[in-house]
Amino acid sequence: MAKLKTVDPDTKKGEETRQRIFDVAVREFSRKGYAGARIDQIAAAAKINKQRIYAYFGDKEGLFVEVWQHTSDLIDELDHELLDLCDDDIPNLGQILLERYTDFHESHPDFWRIFILENLMGDRHHPRLHKSRPFAHVGELYERGQKRGHFDPTVSFESFLFVVIAITFFYASNWRTMSDTLATELSRPDVKQKMMGEIGRLLFGSRPDAQGE
Repeated sequence: MAKLKTVDPDTKKGEETRQRIFDVAVREFSRKGYAGARIDQIAAAAKINKQRIYAYFGDKEGLFVEVWQHTSDLIDELDHELLDLCDDDIPNLGQILLERYTDFHESHPDFWRIFILENLMGDRHHPRLHKSRPFAHVGELYERGQKRGHFDPTVSFESFLFVVIAITFFYASNWRTMSDTLATELSRPDVKQKMMGEIGRLLFGSRPDAQGE
């Protein structure tokens, strides 16, 4: 679990206590939802007095906002890593994004749950935490790829990116039920790699009019 950026200013012990509360809260919110999470249970699991939670976060919603802030920071970090992509990556841009977002969900299995919670709550915390995300760079690569024939010129970058994010999000959040539906164990790394490779070819396979790099 990444460290909180906001820490208790008083003591190292206070910082450790705050982090412990936070780690428990992530598990509670992601497993039980906002309504099901209880301050009493979070305090007990963190082995602290519940008044400490109120002192650090104000109330349950304040604690959730901290969790959502952390969730937002995680995806923001991934998005900024996309700035290292260059023209050489254009032919495989779709597959690269699929792999990176898939790896992200594997590293942060609670992400999609917290994300869904914020949507169920009406996205009321997101506007105040919203940041400018570094998609302009990837969008420019996509547009150059369109001009070179790698991507359909009638498909916007927004639609392209939406599909990539949606597929990886759906896989992370629905692999259990889809394993039953498809009679395939989607949690197996080899199955996931094969499926993402096939999805990449299905969506972003080379176009016959593409120019060589």
